[in-house]
Amino acid sequence: MANLNYEKSVARLEEITEKLENGNLPLEEMIKLYEEGTALAAKCAKVLDAAQLKITELSAGKANDDE
Repeated sequence: MANLNYEKSVARLEEITEKLENGNLPLEEMIKLYEEGTALAAKCAKVLDAAQLKITELSAGKANDDE
């Protein structure tokens, strides 16, 4: 999972969600997939937070340049 970029992480998360919603899996596998999904969701949130911070910093820098 550590080697997945954001886009691949989201794609895997969508795949996991589909499998869990289908519900035709043994409980142990569902728990394993849920655990992987929550880790992927946290990873994606972290990437998005970092991107938002970077955009905010760049926007602030541009605003300071305009003054």
